[in-house]
Amino acid sequence: MSARWMLDCVYRSERFGMVIASFSNITLLGLLAFKASSSYGAYRNLMIAYTIVEVIYSFLSFWTEMAALSTDKAYVVFSYYHGYVDRSIAPFFLVDFCGIYFTLLLLLVVHFIYRYFVVCDFQKLDYFKGYRLGFWVVGCAISGFGSGFLKVFTFPENEQFSNELRDDFMEFYNLTMDQVVYNGPSFYVCDEFGECEKPLAVWATTLYLTAALFVSVFIMLFCGFQSTQKLNSAIPIVFMYIPIILLFMTPMFHLGFGPFVNFAMATIAIYPPIDQFAIIYVIRDFRNAIHDFFTCKKKTISPQASGAFTTSRLSVKSNI
Repeated sequence: MSARWMLDCVYRSERFGMVIASFSNITLLGLLAFKASSSYGAYRNLMIAYTIVEVIYSFLSFWTEMAALSTDKAYVVFSYYHGYVDRSIAPFFLVDFCGIYFTLLLLLVVHFIYRYFVVCDFQKLDYFKGYRLGFWVVGCAISGFGSGFLKVFTFPENEQFSNELRDDFMEFYNLTMDQVVYNGPSFYVCDEFGECEKPLAVWATTLYLTAALFVSVFIMLFCGFQSTQKLNSAIPIVFMYIPIILLFMTPMFHLGFGPFVNFAMATIAIYPPIDQFAIIYVIRDFRNAIHDFFTCKKKTISPQASGAFTTSRLSVKSNI
């Protein structure tokens, strides 16, 4: 049964995400430039870094047109192969999207850690001052793109895997294997007699990536819960991890969603840009600035005013 419409759904989601990202990120950068007082401290620079990475992420999501396929033994993310580069080099272009995605997630974790320090362990904010903030950002980029390269080297294209995927690509997407470039693990490699083995490197890499996602979720939940308990206010929880965890894990248990796994790809294309609006809403200075803009009010922010994550415990609690 053809599911070519799923590709159209994903590509439209990526285009929509690019439009939303352009608006939300320009808005947030403007607020950071003109409405964030000095009391925001290192968090202002952290938000700028996150926003820049978000812009790159949305552009790459739009440019690469990533889609996915899941079977009961494997999953792959893929893009069209246009023949601009040699076939052996083409999979490395998938690193751009995977690397920036992992970087974005790690920076999000750093956001939650910073929020936790502001509210619960104020003295540890020294870890974010000056050049130390650069270590956090660069560390996220190195870890993110390192994970992306790890995927490319551990889950390479090969003739046997391509042959196994050939019928699925033709049935669901009406595409030949020559028309796509893909990357992903095959958890069960079977011979002509039906005897299957589990490639150690594939399983180890997948378990590492999955464990990293679970640890990230735990850190965000812990820091978010502790912060909300102190502030008695809601902090948005990020759900962009869940589709990827499902994509990673389900084929390990012989569960495949076929082309419908592209709902996960559509989610991760749209959610990050929309999340920027949540940041604008949570920080009171930004929320008030947007309100004043649409109601044509002029307001001067005092030097003591701050957002949700300022460098004073008292101002944190009074500005949410």
